[in-house]
Amino acid sequence: MISTYEAAKQYMDKARRPSNGLVMASNGWRLYQDGNEYVVNVRGVQIGRFLPDNTFMFTLTGGKAYSIAQTLGVTMNRNLPFEWKRCAKSTYRVDHRRNIGVSPWEHFETPTNAPQVYDGLRFDLTTGMCLNYKPDLVQRINPDRRKEWLAACKAWKRKVKVAARVGAFDALIRAEAADRTPWTERVRWNTTQGVDILYKAIKDNDCSVELMRMFVAGATAYSGGTTSESVYAYIEKLIDTNSIALRKRFGVFEGE
Repeated sequence: MISTYEAAKQYMDKARRPSNGLVMASNGWRLYQDGNEYVVNVRGVQIGRFLPDNTFMFTLTGGKAYSIAQTLGVTMNRNLPFEWKRCAKSTYRVDHRRNIGVSPWEHFETPTNAPQVYDGLRFDLTTGMCLNYKPDLVQRINPDRRKEWLAACKAWKRKVKVAARVGAFDALIRAEAADRTPWTERVRWNTTQGVDILYKAIKDNDCSVELMRMFVAGATAYSGGTTSESVYAYIEKLIDTNSIALRKRFGVFEGE
């Protein structure tokens, strides 16, 4: 475990090639140097930074944490001096271990014991104190925009599902298997660009061949066995994973 700025610095001093980072205690965790700061990445997602004043700043939101939440929940305390707990979909609490006098489960049962994760949340690594605690965000729903989102999403998914049932993806799957789309050219669906593509597709009820080809590129497995039905399941998972970001695009949450 790396629990202080000095420990992060000493650990990184061992790196033969600092640009490649160093593996931390658990699979998928890596430490990188960025100037005089030390960055922690988990499976390609930056979760936070050790800062020179011996603080740790989380740099991810609940939405960004969603894809690695299970890893964080199981291995956070092996790599950093924090405990991590899911409290709702794409909403997580975190606290320094110094603040947890009982079991983590009991500690997180009381919402005010620990802050929700947000980009910029900081902890003093000497005392464990949270330096910029924010009350839980209560989101107000715009009912008209919510209806618009639900109707658009339902209509688009129905259209894609019909396409899957009649095997509309089959030719695209065969083409992708024969000539794989390079990794660098595939859409990263959890990025702003990826969410924008999903939003426009749902809003415009778009099922164009080019769009479907993007989905197939991400869903086609190297081991084979990809079908139109499995591509549809992949699309459903993308919508579920990016649900909050998509609802924000539709204006479901007032003030955002």
